[in-house]
Amino acid sequence: MNNSEMGKKILEGLGGPENISHFTHCATRLRVTPKSKAAIDKKAIENVPGVLSIIEQSGQTQVVLGDKVEAVYNEMQKLPGVSGVGEGSVAAGNEVADPNEKKANWITRTFDVLSDSFRPVLWALLGSSMILTLIVLLQQLGVFGTYTNFAGEVVNKDLVNGPKLGDAALNADMLNSWRTEYTFWFLILAASLSVLNFMPIMIGATAAKRLGANMWVGAAIPAALMTDAFRGLSEILPEGANHLDLFHIGGWAVPLYLFSYTGQIFPPLFAAALLAPLERFLKKIIPTMLHMVFVPMISILILVPLTALVIGPFGILLGQGISDLFGWLNDIAPWLVGAVIAGTYLFMVPLGLHWPLNAVMINNLQTNGFDFIQSPMAAYNFAVFGLVTGVAIRAKHDKELRQTATGAAVSGLLGGISEPSLYGVVLRYKRVFPLILVPAVIGGALISALGVKSYAFAFTSLLSIPAMQPIPLFAIGLAIAYFGAMAGVLIFGYESKAQAAESRAKRENAPAIDAEGGEAAVVDTVESGAPVAHESEVLHSGARTATAGTAAATGATASSASATAAPVATSPDSYEAGTVLDIASPIVGRAIPLSEVPDPIFAAAKLGKGAAIEPTGNTVVAPADGKVIATPASGHAVGLKLDNGAELLIHVGIDTVNLGGEGFDVKVKKGERVTAGQTLLTFDHDIIKKAGYPLTTPVLVTNTVKFDDVEGATGDVTQSDKILKITTK
Repeated sequence: MNNSEMGKKILEGLGGPENISHFTHCATRLRVTPKSKAAIDKKAIENVPGVLSIIEQSGQTQVVLGDKVEAVYNEMQKLPGVSGVGEGSVAAGNEVADPNEKKANWITRTFDVLSDSFRPVLWALLGSSMILTLIVLLQQLGVFGTYTNFAGEVVNKDLVNGPKLGDAALNADMLNSWRTEYTFWFLILAASLSVLNFMPIMIGATAAKRLGANMWVGAAIPAALMTDAFRGLSEILPEGANHLDLFHIGGWAVPLYLFSYTGQIFPPLFAAALLAPLERFLKKIIPTMLHMVFVPMISILILVPLTALVIGPFGILLGQGISDLFGWLNDIAPWLVGAVIAGTYLFMVPLGLHWPLNAVMINNLQTNGFDFIQSPMAAYNFAVFGLVTGVAIRAKHDKELRQTATGAAVSGLLGGISEPSLYGVVLRYKRVFPLILVPAVIGGALISALGVKSYAFAFTSLLSIPAMQPIPLFAIGLAIAYFGAMAGVLIFGYESKAQAAESRAKRENAPAIDAEGGEAAVVDTVESGAPVAHESEVLHSGARTATAGTAAATGATASSASATAAPVATSPDSYEAGTVLDIASPIVGRAIPLSEVPDPIFAAAKLGKGAAIEPTGNTVVAPADGKVIATPASGHAVGLKLDNGAELLIHVGIDTVNLGGEGFDVKVKKGERVTAGQTLLTFDHDIIKKAGYPLTTPVLVTNTVKFDDVEGATGDVTQSDKILKITTK
């Protein structure tokens, strides 16, 4: 399924564009705020191939797609009715939410807005930070040479932070000499610092848009405090002062604190929070024809001075306070900070609570030039990546899981994104939590205790290791986390006892190639709407379980079956092209098209073409001579390989596996030879109906790919009537 088809299916499951009031995405998830959750078909979305998980959080429906998310989002934006639902925007006509929907509390909404404000910037931030990581690595390698600092030490030239000579004039002179010598690299340095330095403008825009205000007015407010006109006021500060007296009210002077707003996070967020209600108020009192001029004019006139006087200083002090608190804890017990951060991330990421920490990391980088939160957090990432690597190694009998784990490990190690691992493997096998937590906590505690700090914002991966210094000490912590988690899963496994028992049962019901050289596959539970790779995926050469056969004569007895010699099964390739094989109905009832089966997997012929029967009888018989190749313990289905080489799956009812065998009486065993008309199983209509499951019985040619066509009959059928017409290639 391509990205466009995925987008269409997901949009249908979300209730269509008319049910969306807010639509955006992050690195791994589509994030949708619906008008009504009742209109969302969660099951349908989960059944879309490529969807890892669905999370209901913060009033959002979050569809986890992994690294496909941006491509799918872009395709969804092209769909009719979606183009107006831009990133972080509200679709026209969708502003009114369902009054019956429960709203999230203010703390949840605050975190939601905070994370939604960061996500659009994240792409550019990570890209520019990786450039900064490259420059830091080159500095560490001594590519730019060395100089003697104010302490008399010979150290590598630091283009990012400048020289340290103990005198401002000397520092400026040496920095200018470096600029002359490494002009190209200072150009690259400008690229690496672009997002970090001008973060207030970007966050002002995204936060304003998220809150329903004009994004460019949201950007203009912090931009005003980064102009030379504002920054130039620091030139007239009295010596030793940090503020100017703006004006006097009576005998009280109103102070204007002249902070640097480069790279600040909280001031533009708070300004946007005031801009949104101010705009709504102004639009009510100002005539519509004057909105375009006077709403932004008055908003800027009010909020720029207010931000400079109150909002900005408060935001800067708040950010510094949070940073100082973490710094204080880190000074007292760095190992404890590292252990807590690495240990709690496993629970914070699914809840979206890790986004506020990003603001603290960025604030630390801008204020201190380094951060001490991101480095121990990397231990969590690498513990997760190590675990899924171990799962990929151990999952020998589960091709789908092995592919999922391998892809998650590669994308994590190279891209630093943990969500594909988290939703594709970890949350599916919750017994692995301790296998992640123990090495992550140990690795995180060691990284912090060794004083490792980050000097650029990046998703921690193999490529971003140079952003953490010292690299050797950081690598030790990562190795403990990665190999510790991988060793844990290799030793203790990843499945619970129940999951392991289920896997064993599935393998036992998946016979290998039979004596006649035929191919076998698993016939297992087919849950309504669920992916069924483990139920029908072929174990050899792409074939699937099923029975196909020649036209069956009825009335043969079980005893005659046992007395009949076992002929060698015919291969579909042995027929002349165009040969027609007729398959008799295994049940008395009414044949219907496969597309009418109340299960998307069967209806879409994903397990093979065929027909379905609404049974009036209660006995399933062999439609032709052949061999039983699968009889699941639940007794609800049987797989046959007919002597003409066709394979057939007869699946009685939908979701009937959940009955655990109740109401079914299987008369044959796997590997047994059967003849046309021999009873395979009987079932109780009343028990199945009472349980609420449809009796519709798919009859599928699961090795359809080996034939030119398979056509199903319709109408009333007995066990002597043709139900399938198979044409050979």
